[in-house]
Amino acid sequence: MSNKDYKTRTLKSTDGRIITYFNGVLHSWDGPSIIYPKDSKTKPEYYLYGIQYTKDEWLEIKRDRIRTASDKIL
Repeated sequence: MSNKDYKTRTLKSTDGRIITYFNGVLHSWDGPSIIYPKDSKTKPEYYLYGIQYTKDEWLEIKRDRIRTASDKIL
């Protein structure tokens, strides 16, 4: 079995973007994976395990994840 170091990394680029990675791919359960500076008119981008989603899709997946976790407790 491989002993990989799974870590979340959040970086700020020189152009002001805040980018969150998990295990080398764009990913964040906490919010957008790419946040652009306020003066940019570009909307934040949502990714899970390297796959891009709309904000609504991301919220639905996150809700399902929380619902599934609470079902396991019961």
